[in-house]
Amino acid sequence: MSDELKRKLSDIYKRYGFETAKVYDAEAVIVFTLKTGYFDNADIVPLHEDSNTDAAFSEFSKIGFACTVRKYLSPKQTEVELFKGFFSVSTIIDRLRKDYFQFSENIVRPFSNDAKYKYINAPYAVNGVRGEKSPAEEVMSRLRENRPILFLIEAAAGFGKTCTAYEIVHLLTQTADYLPLFSELSRNRKAPIFRYVLLDEIDRKFPTLSSRLVQSEMINGRVITILDGFDELLRKADDTDEFENQEPMLETIGQFLTGNAKIVLTTRRTVLFEGDAFHTWAATHAEDFDLVRIRIGEPSIEDWLPEDRLRALSSTTLDIKNGLANPVLLSYLRSIPQEKFDIALESPDQLVEKYFSFLLEREQVRQDLKMSVETQKSILTLIADDMISLGYTSEQRDYIVELILRACASELDKALTLYPAAERPDREFLANKIASHALLDRSNKEESKIGFINEFALGYFVSRNILGQPEWLNDDVRFLEPAVISYQPRTSQDKSELLAKINPSLEFTSISYRIDFTAKLIGVINFPLETDEAEGLVLEGIDIGIEVIKNFQFNDCIFKDCHFNLGKFSDVTFLNCRFYGENTAAEVPGGEIYILGEIGDSEFIKSAVQAQQLVTSEPTLERSAQLERLVLEKFWPIGRDLITHKHRAIASICSGRGDYKPDEIYNAVLRLKKNGILLQPNQASFVELNFERLPEIREILGRP
Repeated sequence: MSDELKRKLSDIYKRYGFETAKVYDAEAVIVFTLKTGYFDNADIVPLHEDSNTDAAFSEFSKIGFACTVRKYLSPKQTEVELFKGFFSVSTIIDRLRKDYFQFSENIVRPFSNDAKYKYINAPYAVNGVRGEKSPAEEVMSRLRENRPILFLIEAAAGFGKTCTAYEIVHLLTQTADYLPLFSELSRNRKAPIFRYVLLDEIDRKFPTLSSRLVQSEMINGRVITILDGFDELLRKADDTDEFENQEPMLETIGQFLTGNAKIVLTTRRTVLFEGDAFHTWAATHAEDFDLVRIRIGEPSIEDWLPEDRLRALSSTTLDIKNGLANPVLLSYLRSIPQEKFDIALESPDQLVEKYFSFLLEREQVRQDLKMSVETQKSILTLIADDMISLGYTSEQRDYIVELILRACASELDKALTLYPAAERPDREFLANKIASHALLDRSNKEESKIGFINEFALGYFVSRNILGQPEWLNDDVRFLEPAVISYQPRTSQDKSELLAKINPSLEFTSISYRIDFTAKLIGVINFPLETDEAEGLVLEGIDIGIEVIKNFQFNDCIFKDCHFNLGKFSDVTFLNCRFYGENTAAEVPGGEIYILGEIGDSEFIKSAVQAQQLVTSEPTLERSAQLERLVLEKFWPIGRDLITHKHRAIASICSGRGDYKPDEIYNAVLRLKKNGILLQPNQASFVELNFERLPEIREILGRP
């Protein structure tokens, strides 16, 4: 009998709470026992195909154990069987399949009784490279890698984060190899600490198992953790550029990323995941786990709509290209009956209002709710107002009902008068109906929580709140972004009105958000960009340079069909940016422009720049040495005895100005990479020190 085999089996069973009760060497059998309160269980495990289990079964049965004789299996097979049995895999998979069906039905049912749900693949990028599969399939394709992986799926509000999370769960239920631990995270007013939220999710989803056992299977890579809406947990007060306030939350995740663990987070783009501090944190942990960053873009209208409906839309005044690429509206236009579609096109500028009126009118029928569309809107707007005021996007059902009763008494009384006297309910009855509203009731979430059905709906009622107040000031991006996106399909005048109301708030957000929201609403950047940097923007059909852009850096941004007014550009750097479509440039550059590591067709801007600027000559040997020393000091600062950074983001290295130009610094990085002193890790936007060349690094820096 192999001692190694016995040791492996004992370790596996011990992890599941068993004790090694007895070893029958002659019969090649080992018995593991588990006592769970009233029941005593014994697993009789053969160590060979021809092991004799009779003696073990007889002995342990006589002393009161419920005995199960197992088949002869390898340790790996044994582990799988124990996992399936203890985690009730088949039961959980069945429940998750039902949840997916209910989720998909909830999306299309409001539009038509016979509408069919279909997950639409939007364009996406993986670590900056255009994806060829789908976001869900990208995750699935990496689950067998023998490395811990953190998947970060980013998308704008209402652009498919939750649908993608459910699609991953759906794909996982098609295989018996993995079990999803899936949770939609809702940040309530108490702003719970992430570690406790995760442990609470483990306890809720696996109430009969110890959290230590669940965590061990997470580490083994069998339990795939999928947390939807991670940004919901970020405290408003910490949603700033101060990374140190947010880092503990990520460090907690890092503690779970060992062995073969796979954790999927979906989030809107947030300051937490931008800038040098986050990139440095990710690079610091590059040897501990891999970071796979998936950014979902706008969906293709052609993928959503049949040709006849697309053709009908194209013949209207609706801005299909810039205003309609929203999954919520596209799902509506795809699913509603033809007669409703024809009515919607009669006044395309009112498409958003028609969408909500359609849902609210159906709600009157679905719940036998005798409440006008405007009254429903008034109550839902008040709920959004409370969310904004108290900083939550989901709350306990009891709280929402009490809020409606307390703050909407006149609206409820008005609705009650529409009921016949013999059938008239009370206020509480109506308040509970509103809490179960199609735009609020999210039954796929924790049943006790209430939130808007999607971020497009949230944005609609937030925008009503914004425009309904004389002055509105709130820099919480969780409310600003949905409001902006819900207004994209509207008229230019409507969008300008919303921008005017939120402009005071945008001054307190990061420059990336301010650029993004302004461009989405009015198609230009109408304010100066000075001494700052933006990251990860997707700008399409935008006028850039209406106002001064000076001492500014664009990192990893995409420009498509944009117009650049170079006369307002001075000391501007484009680092690792992508240029597609029919971009154009005009005017004489107002100062130096640097285009470093670009992808796509940047000739439109290069030719304009080169026509006005002198070609930079090769640096002298002395200046080359100074530049290389400057780059290496980013890893090993002056005055430090030890190297402080193994990895650095190229953007942060090149943003240091002083007497050196960004293109000089960038070329110094390239020279150090070519000479093998710097290496490229998994992500192209980073470089790392080659410690095997430490003597040369010391020599360049002049360190002993």
